[in-house]
Amino acid sequence: MIAAVYVSTGIIGLLARPPNASLLQQVDPYLAVMEILIILFAVNLVAIQASVYAFAQADRKTYALLALTFTVAFAVLTCAVHFVSLTVGRQVKAEALPRLVQHLSFDRWPSVALTVDLLAWDFFVGLSLLFAAPVFRSGGLRGNIRALMILGGVLCLAGTFGPLLGNLQIQFLAIAGYAFVLPVVCVLLAVLLRRETSASG
Repeated sequence: MIAAVYVSTGIIGLLARPPNASLLQQVDPYLAVMEILIILFAVNLVAIQASVYAFAQADRKTYALLALTFTVAFAVLTCAVHFVSLTVGRQVKAEALPRLVQHLSFDRWPSVALTVDLLAWDFFVGLSLLFAAPVFRSGGLRGNIRALMILGGVLCLAGTFGPLLGNLQIQFLAIAGYAFVLPVVCVLLAVLLRRETSASG
């Protein structure tokens, strides 16, 4: 649900941006809404991975624990950088501290804030998905979840070459992973966990 609202807000924001804006530049109020949604989604993803850990069989617990650990790292980084953006980033005057404003920006490269956020979404989300995948054995819904986790994880990790090489077009691979594949994974996980809970109850 949060992911769907985020993507919808992002599309509306891109359509409403100024004509001279850069490729993926967002402006307020859409940017502020998206940053709040990111924080909520990050917290929610930690809860989802905690559920995956609880669901995992004993011989798969290590994979699930690593996935949860990487998800927590992701959440801490992205929540911190977006909270800074929502607070400090909107109170600092560009005329007074132009370099700080640049490094808190998400639409300029290179930028410290954007780099940290890409580390969170590309690297740590990618690792969390790849390590969560072995929890789900092949076949049926579990097999679909496993395959999509691997796909999303590979796409996210491939996106890390964007900032590493200074070519952010490569980062579109990661966007496909976390903006489109990951929400589908979350929906399928909700279906599976609800089904398993009903069966055990």
